[in-house]
Amino acid sequence: MSRHKHVVSVNNGNGPTSMIVAMLDCVSEISGEPDKLLRDAGVDYSFAALKEGRVQDIALDSFIAANRACNARLREFLRHSQGPQMTEDQFTLLCRCLIGCADLREVIVTTSSFFAMFGGALGAFRPVFEPSGVTLFIEPRRHGPTDPSFMIDAFGTAVLQLLFGWLIGRSLTLERVEFAYPANVRTGFGVGLFSCPVVFDRPYNIMAFDASYLEAPVVRSAQDMRALLQTFPYDLMLGKNRETSLAEQIYAMMVNVHACERQLPSAEQVARLFGVSGWTLRRRLAEEGTGFSEIRRRCQFNLATDLLRRPDLTIDRIAEISNFSDANAFRRAFQQWAGRSPSAFRRDLAAGNIEALSLLRI
Repeated sequence: MSRHKHVVSVNNGNGPTSMIVAMLDCVSEISGEPDKLLRDAGVDYSFAALKEGRVQDIALDSFIAANRACNARLREFLRHSQGPQMTEDQFTLLCRCLIGCADLREVIVTTSSFFAMFGGALGAFRPVFEPSGVTLFIEPRRHGPTDPSFMIDAFGTAVLQLLFGWLIGRSLTLERVEFAYPANVRTGFGVGLFSCPVVFDRPYNIMAFDASYLEAPVVRSAQDMRALLQTFPYDLMLGKNRETSLAEQIYAMMVNVHACERQLPSAEQVARLFGVSGWTLRRRLAEEGTGFSEIRRRCQFNLATDLLRRPDLTIDRIAEISNFSDANAFRRAFQQWAGRSPSAFRRDLAAGNIEALSLLRI
């Protein structure tokens, strides 16, 4: 993912102060209370010490707390002066909607639908798909350009770039970013967020990238998303991109595809989605000590154990949904996995058997 130029990887878990200073400076102009904001966030440094360069790096948890507090203060100011702003709960809901998407195209379409659901209260998110590239028009409700609105808009654009790239497990390289703000706003903050040309005085806020990304599969799970949201987006801005193994990416993608199509993809389909040959896919999985058949069995087992908790589903139906050839094949495989039949496992679950509960997911 594009690394924030103001926030670079540093040793010993510390994060630099440039981004915080820019946001605190804006907070100072609108409220005059940057030191109180820092204290309330549990940060032990003063605004003056940060701005004068007496503090070069701060601990990551303080970096995250200070930036979150600044974002909240700026959004509160905009809510009072310009109307509703996306809340943290709304953003979390958006993320939960996106984790079930099959590929980046569906992620983008779902994001557009999410914004439309609020009837324009949060602005609009309009994708334009062309063979040569994708342009995302990000149109928040604004009443004239201000420093706080620009900082939130620039930050929000960077957040979407990071989120979309994280979902597909690869950097989303932007071709350009444009802002509907004059060049006399805090351009250093905006330019520093992106490793691509940034243009001001444009009709809309947009980000553009190559259309080849659209077919990239979503390779993250709901569990991955829960972990990400604890520190997102600041750890990604620091280059801590939470890399996962290829096997985990394939597992998450297969679960997502099954949720949409009720079918687990074949090895050839998975290889095509990841842009590699079948041989390369098998080799890379072997290097991780696993194989496609093991990942598929894991998907089937976890699907089956989830479905066995539903008393309305027959064993035959669970076998079908879990992509077994028939109920007998399902029973044999489940006996090997769990050491008991699906029916016995279901009875253990109903009785609250702790051993059975411990086998719910592998």
